[in-house]
Amino acid sequence: MFHLPLTSLRAQFDDIDIYLFDQLLKGRIQKGIHLLDAGCGAGRNITYMMQAGVQVYGADISAEAIEKTRELASELAPTLPARNFVVADLDALPFAEDKFDVVLCSAVLHFARSEEHFKGIVQELWRVLKPGGMLFARFSTTIGLEGKLQQVEGRFYRMSHGPVWFLADEELIAELEKSLGAERLEPLKTVLVEQDRTMTTWVVKKAPSRY
Repeated sequence: MFHLPLTSLRAQFDDIDIYLFDQLLKGRIQKGIHLLDAGCGAGRNITYMMQAGVQVYGADISAEAIEKTRELASELAPTLPARNFVVADLDALPFAEDKFDVVLCSAVLHFARSEEHFKGIVQELWRVLKPGGMLFARFSTTIGLEGKLQQVEGRFYRMSHGPVWFLADEELIAELEKSLGAERLEPLKTVLVEQDRTMTTWVVKKAPSRY
């Protein structure tokens, strides 16, 4: 009987977000769909998608990161055009409205430059998402650490490791859901990391078109 080596997992999945892996297990990401990784970095969350026949796109503000993702795609999925991967600020994506079945945005939103920038990114991710499509976002929040963080101004907080991050709270997330008409596919899931930050997973669906 042939067994795959456990070491092959890293080659298949790279450093995929474990909560995104959960969406794969639930069948919400399928071969042939159009998927955007917004803030893709060097492609850690889309390595498996490329190999699985997903029509992957990526956007990142770093030209160096996009070059690495294009190199990864050329190796794992040579039929994916290099133009699928673009340098862009996430609040101004160069993609058509209603283009993607799934939009990912993992470990990015807490780097927003202002509350308006944060909302602008979310609205832009929503714009390019097809009716009936899924938005998966994971970002640092104040949930579970209310009153325990060093507030700088507004929703900006100094993190224990030094940088200042924009941290949404449950109220802001609920406000966005209402304004977008989003339907939660999962309850909010928040993980406490070493008592100094939390990471919240937000998975929502865009209402299907009525026409």
